[in-house]
Amino acid sequence: MVAASPSISALHARLVKTRDPNALCDLLLLLPPSNSTPSAAAASNLSYARAVFADYAPAAHAFPWNAIIRAHALIPAYFPDALALFASMHRHGVPTDRYTFPLVLRACSLHPSPPTGLRAGTSAHALAIKCGLLNSIVHSCNAFIAFYGRHGLLGHALQLFGEMPRGERDVVSWSTLVACMASSGYHAEALEGFRLMQASGVSPDEPAMVSATWAAGNLGAAELAAWAYCYARKGQLRITVALGTALVVALARCGWIKLAKRMFDEMPERNLITWTAMIHGLAAHGRGPESLEMFHRMVLDGFKPDHVAFIGALTACSRGGLLEEGIRLFESMERDHGVAPQMEHYGCMVDLMGRAGLLAEAYEFVKRMPGEPGPVVWRTLLGACVSHGYVELAEQVKEKISELEPGHDGDYVLLSNVYGGIGRWGEKEGVRSEMRGRRVGKTPGLSVPSL
Repeated sequence: MVAASPSISALHARLVKTRDPNALCDLLLLLPPSNSTPSAAAASNLSYARAVFADYAPAAHAFPWNAIIRAHALIPAYFPDALALFASMHRHGVPTDRYTFPLVLRACSLHPSPPTGLRAGTSAHALAIKCGLLNSIVHSCNAFIAFYGRHGLLGHALQLFGEMPRGERDVVSWSTLVACMASSGYHAEALEGFRLMQASGVSPDEPAMVSATWAAGNLGAAELAAWAYCYARKGQLRITVALGTALVVALARCGWIKLAKRMFDEMPERNLITWTAMIHGLAAHGRGPESLEMFHRMVLDGFKPDHVAFIGALTACSRGGLLEEGIRLFESMERDHGVAPQMEHYGCMVDLMGRAGLLAEAYEFVKRMPGEPGPVVWRTLLGACVSHGYVELAEQVKEKISELEPGHDGDYVLLSNVYGGIGRWGEKEGVRSEMRGRRVGKTPGLSVPSL
């Protein structure tokens, strides 16, 4: 049995004496643990909640049912129980209200079995239509738009949004739609939705701005990224970790690295993703020493670097010509931070040594890798051979790549470029002839107009 606090004991006593539904709801709302994680205490609390609910829940009131569903929907391990309670609510003929469906859809969206969650959510959608609660209550419609967006069913989300009366589309409706499009990879459409939101007289909230900023970063929409930065700095929105991180990423991707750094410095709070984004942004702009310094600042600030942060720092060393620093950093990964090097980290090291002209050392490094080197690692070494004109090593590396991934046109082109670079035109033509003989086609290039 759950350990009874004075407030819980008093509510329970009141409930036993009066059978007041409000006392039951107050009691149920007190029980879920604040950290919302599965634990012995959570299991005990929920067991107690179900027992009290079974004894005292009035048959026709939605409020207690919503409270018990909410208690289970807060903890991922109990999402299936939340859906079972919703089904029981429906079987008992208890009418749902504006609060029921958002709780149920939370459990559906984050259910450990996505197909099960999707089926339950679509059943809830049908029930909402039957009860007349879909378009009549904006909260329910917004919840269903978010649900379909999380499951990648953008068409369903767009249809629901389109069926909403224009006057009832609130800021949550618009920001949910923009988030659905951005998370589904429709970045241009997300930005168009963001513009329509403003044209409709709805000021963007923090979730809408985060989604639009990520979309701008993915599209390289520099003007919008800069506008979002100015809009946020003018105090129109509070700079949360999510918004600040999105701005850092977007500004860096769009070439505004100074603004990205300023945004980073002005953020009142940062997380590991924020630090990693700044490390990658500085590295991508050729500011290797600053990027590496940022990595060390992050560690001193108490953050534990993950494999993505190490990729950024090693890339900074590679592009900045920081050979010794890169080697020390790689050696410290597992020893000091408990991060086992992955294929991407080995690729960064090969690139680092290749740029420094240490081709033989890079080749030995690849051969000493604990697992089978992937084509990307070998291809990185092949690119270094091309840059430095190492013909014999390039031939060996090309053979290794062909064993792993035959028929890749780029490998033939790189090898032919090695021969052409030192005037061995016969061998260059031989590689081209081999491509034709094996029917290896060169992938055509394409250009993308500026957005």
